[in-house]
Amino acid sequence: MTLTDVAPNPRPERSIDIYRRALSWLEAQLPHGWTVSADRPRSPAAPNRLLITAPDGESVSYAITASKGVLSGDVARIAAELSDSDRGFVCAHYLSEPVRRQLDGHGLSYADATGNLNLVADRPAIWVRNRGADADPWRGPGRPSGVLTGEPSERVVRALADHVGEISVPELIKLSGASTGAAYRVVEVLFERELLTRLPRGPITDVRWPHMLRAWAADRKPCATRSFAAPNGLDELRARLASGNGDPAYAVTGIGATDYASASVLELYADDVDAFAAALDLRPITGGADVVVATPWSAAVFERMQYRDGLRCVAPSHAYADLVAGPFRHPDAAEYQLTALTADESWRRPVGRGR
Repeated sequence: MTLTDVAPNPRPERSIDIYRRALSWLEAQLPHGWTVSADRPRSPAAPNRLLITAPDGESVSYAITASKGVLSGDVARIAAELSDSDRGFVCAHYLSEPVRRQLDGHGLSYADATGNLNLVADRPAIWVRNRGADADPWRGPGRPSGVLTGEPSERVVRALADHVGEISVPELIKLSGASTGAAYRVVEVLFERELLTRLPRGPITDVRWPHMLRAWAADRKPCATRSFAAPNGLDELRARLASGNGDPAYAVTGIGATDYASASVLELYADDVDAFAAALDLRPITGGADVVVATPWSAAVFERMQYRDGLRCVAPSHAYADLVAGPFRHPDAAEYQLTALTADESWRRPVGRGR
């Protein structure tokens, strides 16, 4: 049985309770003969210093940082606040795997209330490590789930991928059309997964957009699709769509939205699948379809579209994500698209040019 199989105790909220829960894991893992002590500030504050003493009496001291939540961007600040000769011990109710990697990289010891633990010192020589939960067992409704699903994720991810330049979260909210709370939650997930760089309480300065799009594509739920036959063939259908005679809103995706190859099946999104099929005389079919129409999760698929041979197509970023995963998956075309998009990023708009 792993720690994540066990129902958690109530989430510690006060600094002193966070510290005590983390300390209980440390005490349980320390070798025989080693002891722990700390100063005694007035509760509910956590102690300021932690002292680890070896059986021979030699000891090492750590400055304690107790926090409900620690993000990757907080780690450099915590490390910078220590003097060159001091050691840090960070404790929190839960420390995510990216945060733990950051703490390890800065040489900071830590423990959380689920049992994730790493304590290191040269003199006296000690290394204590333990693995706790891989996910926050106290994550409540409305908190980031760590996955990129739903309309807010689609809007925020697309806005970040389609634009280049430093951007504040309020600017991102306006650009993406996502609600304030949802946008902040998605940014937190992206930050925790190290898919973007953000200054502490400041703007987003860099986005790892290929990795972000791939992560989003893998996390999101596949759209529902329906298959049709074009009675007069794809060439006639494409010509009708390109004429723009008031057809219902659509956006071509998949291979048809790239330069990879000529598409033998027209894959697209339609705002109203029934109306789209009726307007273009498409026949429902169960096998051998030459048209596949998906119902989009959000109107983001129709934003920042590109035109190819007169057809309205999803943005290059969305085409890439669709080729990575879901009903329009095509790994070879996805890698071709990624190579093209990274070689020439002119498709990414400077922040400030609007939606």
